[in-house]
Amino acid sequence: MKIDKKKFLFCSDIALYPPLLRVAEIIAHEFGLEAHVLTPEESSFSPVYFPAGLRVDNNATSLKIHSLPGRKGDVVRFGFEGALLKRLLAEIKPDYIWLFAEFFEGITSQFLWHYRFRRSPRIISYVAGNHIKKRTPFFSSRPPFFSRTRFKQILLWPRLDGVAACATKAMECARRLGLPENVPVSVNYLPVFGPDDAAEEGISLPWSRDDSFIIGFAGLLSEQKGWKVLLEAVERLPYSFKVVLAGDGEQRSELEAWLKRPNLQGRAFYAGLLPKRQLLATFPLLDVLVLPSITTSYSVEQFGAVLAEAMACGVPVIGSDSGAIPETVGQAGLIFPEGDSDALTKAIVHLSNDEEGRWQAIANGLENFRNIYCCEIYSRSIADLLKIE
Repeated sequence: MKIDKKKFLFCSDIALYPPLLRVAEIIAHEFGLEAHVLTPEESSFSPVYFPAGLRVDNNATSLKIHSLPGRKGDVVRFGFEGALLKRLLAEIKPDYIWLFAEFFEGITSQFLWHYRFRRSPRIISYVAGNHIKKRTPFFSSRPPFFSRTRFKQILLWPRLDGVAACATKAMECARRLGLPENVPVSVNYLPVFGPDDAAEEGISLPWSRDDSFIIGFAGLLSEQKGWKVLLEAVERLPYSFKVVLAGDGEQRSELEAWLKRPNLQGRAFYAGLLPKRQLLATFPLLDVLVLPSITTSYSVEQFGAVLAEAMACGVPVIGSDSGAIPETVGQAGLIFPEGDSDALTKAIVHLSNDEEGRWQAIANGLENFRNIYCCEIYSRSIADLLKIE
């Protein structure tokens, strides 16, 4: 007698993140589930993972990919077009739903509202935000004298079967916002790709590695990522210290202007935006990877995936104390006060002079990847939170 497979739905609110797709595939394979993926039609697909705007090839994955238009033009705040989502859920009839969307955002609320009178399927969501200080107050001084948003939270959040946090600070933020104590929150971190996913070769460096200590940076070229702090630190270092920067963003032209400064010429190389596979192959060329993020009024570092990627490739790391970076780094590197380029200079010099410390940081980073940040470990944590049988 044929036994129907249970259904598993993974929904991402903004864009498809390939390590999470791999996690969904692992879960589906391990538990014999029929797996579906839902993402907005308006998603912006990262050129790092999807060069030339190419999306997931349905023929190259066991996952069934669906996309729906967003409602009111803002999928994060308002969710999917309601009738189409209702129709899709009726067709799939999922037994398990994993929402890679903040538990307080629109898509999560939309799913919880749809299933508010049913205990099936099991539904888990996600939390990364850690900068929100207070929950929405229930009472208001204006008619109708209470917050509709807070009322909806009180009504819907108990329907969640769990929340996956990318860091302890995010878990603490979830409770601070009023997530009920009966909804379990686990710190799962985030999965990243490792050396097995790297291209055959990384970039070609413009200097010899034999007489250089090479510092790396990879990320969005924005104020929040703190690349200026890194270059200020490099300017103080001896000429044998070189720096490679990869990424793109609104401050690219400003970065290119910085590289013309006298103390950076000949020792700072901008590699542009690298595909993820090539970036992973480039990491082993570095002596240290630095993430000097800065907390701003609108953003704080939630995890720092590039740190975990560098660890996976055997590179020690240095990070600022912004947001969740210290927890992500652990014993795999050094932490310095955010925005303090002098302290960063000292940290780089210390790491360069401490050969035993570097090897220990590398060993700790590899252990972190194997035990915390790889896709296989993350898949188990998600399956446990969903209580997949």
